Amino acid sequence: MTQEAIRNQAGKYFEKVKALADYLTEHPEISGEEKESCAYITKFLKEMGYEITTPYAGMPHSFLAVDKEKKEFQGPKAAFLCEYDALPEVGHACGHSYSCAVSILGALALREAYPDLPVRIDLIGTPGEEFVGGKCYMTENGGFDGYQYAAMVHLNNENVTYFQVLASNDRYFTFRGKAAHASACPEEGLNALNAARLFMEAMDMWRQHITKDCQFHGIVAKGGAAPNIVPDEVCLDYYYRAATIENLWKLNRISETCAKGAAMAAGTTVEWSQRYPDYGEIYWNAYMDEIMQELFSDTGRATVRSKGPGGSTDLGNVNLKIPVFHPMIDITGSRKDIVIHDREFEGLLHTEAAAEVLRDGAYIIAELGYKLASEPEVMERIKEDHRKYRNL
Repeated sequence: MTQEAIRNQAGKYFEKVKALADYLTEHPEISGEEKESCAYITKFLKEMGYEITTPYAGMPHSFLAVDKEKKEFQGPKAAFLCEYDALPEVGHACGHSYSCAVSILGALALREAYPDLPVRIDLIGTPGEEFVGGKCYMTENGGFDGYQYAAMVHLNNENVTYFQVLASNDRYFTFRGKAAHASACPEEGLNALNAARLFMEAMDMWRQHITKDCQFHGIVAKGGAAPNIVPDEVCLDYYYRAATIENLWKLNRISETCAKGAAMAAGTTVEWSQRYPDYGEIYWNAYMDEIMQELFSDTGRATVRSKGPGGSTDLGNVNLKIPVFHPMIDITGSRKDIVIHDREFEGLLHTEAAAEVLRDGAYIIAELGYKLASEPEVMERIKEDHRKYRNL
């Protein structure tokens, strides 16, 4: 009965929401520039009976959409998230245009099917996922305080119940020495590139002694001016990842110690900065997985197990505060060679496969919202597991 009520209401709004998804697909805006996308979405939601706050939680081009009929609701609330930033050159090859639409269609279907639901479902627009890390700043500014959980559905080339991500951050190292002619008077120079090379070798030597969940990747952002000049300034750009934010910070400390030692050995100096916020990991457990498996099964979609960590996302920072659901829904069918962030992936948004993803994704997120609202004991167990993991 739950499925039938939700699907009937999803059908009522399907064409309107699909038109919204298609507009976003055809008018991609990269992270930090989602002005028109935000305006289009919020205009649509106003017409659907939502009260809009924009910007929200101190983030440009973000929004909070609250059903006007539940504006004074004093009970628990949950957030369906909308991402709508695109990628340079390949547009919505991330699938965010349709991911956003899934949250909106799911929220509308749930609202219409169960107007007396004992939970208020808000829509929160979260720009800057690909770059900047908008949810990091929104979380820090209290944007998710008071919410029981957050949920969204991301597009993928497989059906996966959750997106296994790593905590992540960065360091930008600047090694400084002294320039000199590399042939006429090299003894007068202090080679910043030598210090950088020592650092990179030291970090590579650490790979066998760090836990298997840890990763780091770096490039030489600035290596010198010319071969006949002893480099006096060399810059390295490094990213770090780990299964937990605590392990990430341990990796940072190792890296900083290596940088100091390398600079000292080469007679140079070093300083570093962190340009982007820490990204947290997403906590997931078998109980949550069972719930999501059932919801995928209800749509006739078979799921596969996560292949392991696959990058990082600012949604991990929301998870530092509250439980999150981030399943991945397949748009590729038999074309498993097509992956997110590829031009061919963006091309699938113009096919019937996108419509199927919109329907099924909306069913999944709406039925999740209904289950967690109508079975408070389920929600309590999820919150308690999360509190224990995060030591809240």
